[in-house]
Amino acid sequence: MSILDRLRRRHRRPLRALQVEVTSRCVRRCAICPRSSLAETWREGDLDDALWKVVAADLDLTEHVQLQGWGEPLLHPLLPAWARNARAAGCTVGLTTNGDLLEKSASWLLEGDVDRIVVSVAGNADNHAALRDGSQLESVLAAAGNLARRAREGRVQLRILISYLLTRSNAADLPAVVRLAARAGVDELFVTHLDCPTSAALVEQAAFSDGVLNEGVTAHLKESETAASDSGIAFRDQTQGGEEQLVCSLDPLRFVFVGWDGRVGPCVNLLLPVEGPIPRWSANGCTEVEAVSYGQLDATGLADLLSSDIRTRFVTPWTRRLEAERRFLASVPELSLTGLRELDRADAIRTAALSANPFPDACTHCPKVNGW
Repeated sequence: MSILDRLRRRHRRPLRALQVEVTSRCVRRCAICPRSSLAETWREGDLDDALWKVVAADLDLTEHVQLQGWGEPLLHPLLPAWARNARAAGCTVGLTTNGDLLEKSASWLLEGDVDRIVVSVAGNADNHAALRDGSQLESVLAAAGNLARRAREGRVQLRILISYLLTRSNAADLPAVVRLAARAGVDELFVTHLDCPTSAALVEQAAFSDGVLNEGVTAHLKESETAASDSGIAFRDQTQGGEEQLVCSLDPLRFVFVGWDGRVGPCVNLLLPVEGPIPRWSANGCTEVEAVSYGQLDATGLADLLSSDIRTRFVTPWTRRLEAERRFLASVPELSLTGLRELDRADAIRTAALSANPFPDACTHCPKVNGW
């Protein structure tokens, strides 16, 4: 089968991405991770091979498999075999790591079964160490760059990306880290937000508040974009939020999360491995959110859970919101010829449809609802 045929087959699949949490364990206790703020109720565990086999039976449903949840995926000894399974099923494969085990895992990561590795950093050397439990930025970037170099030399189709977690305390560090990442030789750096605020401290650390970026952050982002252009590294700024979205970036119509314990749900933020409800903090205080699970993988396969009544009810608001937007956009060319009054009326219908189909209660105060 040609590459073009494989791409066509992949893009006919109903899911854009399937995220599989291979472990909720990690080698660090980062200040910016829910594992730290929720340590008393956190459930540590690893996905077992029997559950993976249930997942693997339905991998033809998804274009991409992301082997990572709230833990460090490179800790799991079966990860190389699972990456091969996903690749054999015609999926692209990725993982996100703190970088500690990149050198140790390099040999199998260069076998060609992983397409993309995202390495998380959080500021200059001092801020990164403070926020990431002593992690050494220089070592992390060196390991990432070395892996990228070996992939290029071996003609392995593997992209190494740096994910910069933007906070109130490290926004000014970003331009310098962009230059360091370029010097290390990685392929890209992109910027993300603290989007799972499980404590008041994480709300305080966020680089946004009241629907806008904190003062000065925009200037740092613009400087970083210039630094990336000058340094020859790809740069993506994913931080411009503040307005309610049609669907959040983890579109539950085309995205599914599988926890290490076999629970299946809409996203990683709604299936944290904790006992009891999930605390979600905002400027308005704490809201307790019940986990959203479509069901348990065991005798029931992934395909059956995706067609379950629970999932249908959860994704229906997004379906209706997208339908309202499509109807409005389809009417614009014709209505613009008949005058602004008709166009305003169509927009009012669209707005009413969005108001009648709000995000589910479980998404209340989630930063992703407003594009963060």
